[in-house]
Amino acid sequence: MKQNHYKNDPDPCIRCSICTMVCPVSRVTSLFPGPKQAGPGAQRFRKKRELSVDPWIELCLGCHLCDISCPSGVNISYINLIAKEKFLEEKGRPLRDWILSHFHLFGDLVSVFPSLVNRILRNYAMKWLMDKALRIEKDRELPHYSNEKLTKWFKNHISKGKRKIAYFYGCYTNNHEIDVGKAAIEVLEANDFEVILPKQECCGIPMLGNGNLKGAKKLALKNVSALLESINLGLDIVFTSTSCGHMIKHDYDKILGISEAKEISKHIFDIFEFLRNLKTFGTFNSNFKKLPIKAIYFAPCHLKALGIGLPAIEILRLIPDFKIEYINVDCCGLGGTFGFKKEKYRISQEIGNDLKKAINYLNPDIVLTDCEGCRIQIRHLTGLKVLHPIQILRDVIK
Repeated sequence: MKQNHYKNDPDPCIRCSICTMVCPVSRVTSLFPGPKQAGPGAQRFRKKRELSVDPWIELCLGCHLCDISCPSGVNISYINLIAKEKFLEEKGRPLRDWILSHFHLFGDLVSVFPSLVNRILRNYAMKWLMDKALRIEKDRELPHYSNEKLTKWFKNHISKGKRKIAYFYGCYTNNHEIDVGKAAIEVLEANDFEVILPKQECCGIPMLGNGNLKGAKKLALKNVSALLESINLGLDIVFTSTSCGHMIKHDYDKILGISEAKEISKHIFDIFEFLRNLKTFGTFNSNFKKLPIKAIYFAPCHLKALGIGLPAIEILRLIPDFKIEYINVDCCGLGGTFGFKKEKYRISQEIGNDLKKAINYLNPDIVLTDCEGCRIQIRHLTGLKVLHPIQILRDVIK
């Protein structure tokens, strides 16, 4: 298989420090020297045969804000990632990190007794035990399991439409936020699409974020094979998770070196990007009911890294009487599994404080964001109702 990785080349870095200025971690703690020093700066002195000497590399969130801001086009987050992989392979990976990056494996088991598992995970004694034994922060609420998996619901659902489209729902939607998946399917059907659910695994981003590139690639290869089958049938693919979408659209090829993923990247779209395209061609169903509430929209880091603008806001602003404001804060601070780890929890909270203050100041009825991690963090920070924008769109379609 032909490799097509990002270049691991620090030389184009001009040491302008713009990446450090936008880095959410270095902004709140001196423990992380910033993307410039951690990535291109340190990479100039890293030797393959020498042991890693930079444990602070684990503090990189993988938000890609450094990549977006770099005027020289240095792949800073990738340099950080391979340094993290080397460090963790030498140090050894804790059981805690394995559990957090393999949460998708528990879905089928938990689906037998989801209510019982949810009660156990919220029990103070259990949270205390996980805090002490696994260093999973006791103050961080673990994701709630749905009473039914999306895939099980879909087996009894008849999807109809003149055209077909494939939906990459992701393991979090399948196990934890089934209504996001239902909303996406219903909106697509309202636009005359028959929805197909291709066979799929976890996209692999939790493993990637924990520096396990080999594990992420194993999952990615399975998804590439299944998604290519849909594309070969003439279908486009949509996703509702910007993290999953960025992983498939960019990281499969450029980081994991799966060249076949290039074809997938041409046919996979954020769901609101896809709906915006329908609007451009005059085939979008904009027959909406009024919705007289005030909402705030927060754009996830991975959406910004996709470089597609803010399609959700463009579509939601078509809803009559719906007041939606864009909140321009860089990062929520959760960083996937980052914010669940005891030693990183306070940093995660500090990063999220600006977002919390901005939301509290604007006092919305509801907060909207496309990323499941951002929804977890915003609920944790504010206690407000937080939804995926597709759930609002589903509710207003006549």
